[in-house]
Amino acid sequence: MISLFLKDVAEKRNLHVKDDVSLKTLIELMNKNQQGVIVLLDGNKPTGILTERDIAEIVFNGVSLDDMAGKYAHKEVITTRGDRSIGYGLNLMIENNIRRIVVVSKKGDFVGVVTQKNMLRHLEEDFYRATIRVKHILERSINLISVKPEEPIYEALRKIVQNKISAVPVIHNKKAVGVITEKDIIELARKNVSLKSEVNKFIIRQAVTVSLDTTLVDVVKTMNNNNIRRVVVEDSKGAVVGMITLRDVLKNLEGGYSDFLEMKLKYTKEILNLLPEMLLEVSDTGKEHLIIWANEKFLNKHSRKVIDRPITSFIPAKTWEKIYNNLLRSNKIEEVRFKKGKDVYEVSGFFIKTDGKLEKGRIHLIARDITDDIRLLTTDTLTGIYNRRFINEFLINEIERSKRMNKRFSIAMLDIDDFKKLNDTYGHMAGDAVLKFMSNLIAESLRKSDIVGRYGGEEFIIIMPETDMKVSGLVSERVRKKIEDGAIHLSKKKSVNITASFGIASFPDDGISSDDLLITADDRLYKAKKEGKNKVCSE
Repeated sequence: MISLFLKDVAEKRNLHVKDDVSLKTLIELMNKNQQGVIVLLDGNKPTGILTERDIAEIVFNGVSLDDMAGKYAHKEVITTRGDRSIGYGLNLMIENNIRRIVVVSKKGDFVGVVTQKNMLRHLEEDFYRATIRVKHILERSINLISVKPEEPIYEALRKIVQNKISAVPVIHNKKAVGVITEKDIIELARKNVSLKSEVNKFIIRQAVTVSLDTTLVDVVKTMNNNNIRRVVVEDSKGAVVGMITLRDVLKNLEGGYSDFLEMKLKYTKEILNLLPEMLLEVSDTGKEHLIIWANEKFLNKHSRKVIDRPITSFIPAKTWEKIYNNLLRSNKIEEVRFKKGKDVYEVSGFFIKTDGKLEKGRIHLIARDITDDIRLLTTDTLTGIYNRRFINEFLINEIERSKRMNKRFSIAMLDIDDFKKLNDTYGHMAGDAVLKFMSNLIAESLRKSDIVGRYGGEEFIIIMPETDMKVSGLVSERVRKKIEDGAIHLSKKKSVNITASFGIASFPDDGISSDDLLITADDRLYKAKKEGKNKVCSE
């Protein structure tokens, strides 16, 4: 059963509305579907989701049920494709602490909703091997949250909302006399029942109980037979000691996943969310590598839409292929760098093999955004163009490339004329403005393959791959003319004009080493200055 597809078990009827309906209409539809959830659509695309818990909080905050539902569907929808297995869907629910998944087609159109109840119905046979009992999974460390029959309905709602739970048992003399749920309170609010009314007047659900020694198998049967999502737990004297929900049951599914849980990191995901690094987990389903969980640091940068997406939506496919092969060989990778858009990342991680029904393994990745680190190493902080260190390294690499490819290239060194006089006259802030102007103008004037950097002070350098002396001279002359014609506005009433002198050197005619080329270009720049400035010198 665990290999069934989600599209085979997803339910659609009465589970979706357009995003312009009222909360009251949405609640009525929620009552019809008995699933505790409604998906809001724009056309056929899911745009939001509202659950019983959301509605309970809305009621708690005194919002009018005549308001439009779309106004309150703030949460990003976690979706998954219908051709994923039930086992994968189970993992997705557990890892992201959700009670239902919105299922979509390959095009992103709404297919239906899979809830924990759906899961439990189809996974029941997988529990028959289980020996886990209620006492093994009951969280004794958490105090029992309950209400008394004489307390107001509002008190039950407060406990549900503030503790983020779906129901509370109603207890009298340590015995459970009923259960009141989010759904019950929402229905009472829809009927305009005063929330100051006593709970005992509106108990409509009897408490279905199990003992501490009840097996998980029998808990599953009880839930399925009674079509419920929770059972009340009693001790040997019949006193209520806790409540077990569908989520608790699913978390303790025996088999490959429980083996995986034993190998997981000892820190909880709440702690992982506090770390400065971006963390994510990838499920190896045997067919795909899907992002199944990410910490808040990662989600804040990339949004929740990354969940259920292939890891190649973040890491380039070729890079991921190398990473995955290394993980298979050694179970770990360290400091692999890749570029995504304008950002540069460094990832490390390890692989936990499970070889279970649910997945082949789980990949833990730590991603660090090193864009700023790289930028500090390679770019000039004032102008934003490349710095001297990067230019020198690039020049050496370009020489080696040109030798291998038997290609020519040229460099141009340029220096702002009378820059010291400008600084003395207008101040250093004006000087900085001139340097920024120069950097932008040069960068905008070049081809994508050309490289420009600040070589020091008011001196710049341009590297022009696969360009001979004649063409580089024409390019330099064009840049020189743009500098001469440009006006730099220092304030509303003050602007200045500047000029620059150029010296050009070409590989291999003027040298085959970086030192030879730089010295030649610098000598010709000095010659241009000596001959009156504001000119290009190539001899």
